[in-house]
Amino acid sequence: MSEVNINLEGVVTIAKVESLHAEFEEIEKKALPVSINAQSVTRVDTAVLQLLVAFFRSLAARDVSISWSGVSDELRASAKLLGLAIDLKLS
Repeated sequence: MSEVNINLEGVVTIAKVESLHAEFEEIEKKALPVSINAQSVTRVDTAVLQLLVAFFRSLAARDVSISWSGVSDELRASAKLLGLAIDLKLS
């Protein structure tokens, strides 16, 4: 079984939510394990974190594994500040 890799980098804000949502919908249809690399994220906003939480929950409901291959300090700190670290498997 193969794995789907998602790379998030740089500034990831609401401006990217629509394209990310479309990408996540396509990935959900494949029902393959997902690995997210967010090591290079320099800024992330609430809208993106909410989308990620929804993505994590949707995959969990389908019993599809999702993991991080890298997480920037900025993303980790933002998720913790908003109380989303557990939902995003960052704690």
